[in-house]
Amino acid sequence: MNNALIVQGQPCLLVEEIVARYGVELVFTYSRYEIAPPGLQAVAPRSAVLRVPASEVTSDWIADRLAELSPNQEMAWHSLVESRGFGLHIPMIDFIGRPPDSVLCELGRILAGEMGLRHRLVVFETGRSFHGYFPDLIPEHAWPKYLGQLLLLNEHDDPPIVDTRWVGHALVRGFTALRWSHNTNRYRAMPHRLSVPDPGRI
Repeated sequence: MNNALIVQGQPCLLVEEIVARYGVELVFTYSRYEIAPPGLQAVAPRSAVLRVPASEVTSDWIADRLAELSPNQEMAWHSLVESRGFGLHIPMIDFIGRPPDSVLCELGRILAGEMGLRHRLVVFETGRSFHGYFPDLIPEHAWPKYLGQLLLLNEHDDPPIVDTRWVGHALVRGFTALRWSHNTNRYRAMPHRLSVPDPGRI
């Protein structure tokens, strides 16, 4: 299959948007992790943090990394981005279930307003859950505030929207991470982009 088709609709297209806005000097990070039995995923073996210059992140590069995965491995993209010695983060979200479009638009407005984000929330279906990204970068010092804002999206009397364990793992690791592959039986599909209505039309 053509490499461009392998990654069609995949989150790597966000990298192109971020690079176009922030420059080719960026260095992105990712890792490979092994699939473990339910309840043990947090302690499953994971590679060291791997780095890749923005100029190398192409459809061919993504396809090559996916082909390198062992049968029990998946690939995760990290929020942490380096720029001229400074740490930045891609704002990510791991949703519980599929929030309604009206909720996605509202929380996108809330997070953009609180964090000064300039672009719309982009949502991907992964076969088991839904992932969100803003094609922006926030500075390292603002990243804990962003994670706090994610936790505040879960209202006390309503079903949770954001996976709080995922936020906890992010605080321990120092970055958030979301799956970019579909290499094992644990997951049902490659992440693919969803169409979310313009907030102004909700």
